[in-house]
Amino acid sequence: MRIIDSLLFYTLYCSAVLIYGVGILQEAETSVSRKKTAQTALKSFACALVTVSITYAITKLLLSPLGLTELYPLVALLLWTAFSVFFEIMMQLTSKKPSAEFAVSYLSALLALNESSNLMGAIVICVCCLADYYLLVPILYSFTSKIASAQNTDSFKQKIAVFLCMMVLLLALYALNISWIYAGVEKWF
Repeated sequence: MRIIDSLLFYTLYCSAVLIYGVGILQEAETSVSRKKTAQTALKSFACALVTVSITYAITKLLLSPLGLTELYPLVALLLWTAFSVFFEIMMQLTSKKPSAEFAVSYLSALLALNESSNLMGAIVICVCCLADYYLLVPILYSFTSKIASAQNTDSFKQKIAVFLCMMVLLLALYALNISWIYAGVEKWF
């Protein structure tokens, strides 16, 4: 699969946030209004990309020849933990703000490793998953804040509104896929 095809597929049609729900439960349980700083995004991207790269190399060079490829999620978790702690310490020293998170970068790394056939594909998928998260969560927050301001609802109803907004976004993205029209037109000509 070409890189541009992967970018479009994992950004629009197979969004990790909308399809797999990566990070949405974390946002719905804590507070959807929590602002994502550039620092947290930078840490997530760096940690996930380093984890994907090194885990891919270890899997190809060490686990695959030994027939132990089933252990790559454990290897990824150990590497992710080490790099996450390292980047968290660096962030704490430079800006004095915590940027700890678990689900988004680790699950994006696992998804990328699981669905790729080469290192470049894994990196592209990981970048798309993380970009989806950091771009769609503010959109979902704007939907829920409008719903919350329009009516006085409790937090459970607001969480349901987040998931309904996810469904609407997912349907809107799938409506863009009109390849069935092209197949019908090609038949006539």
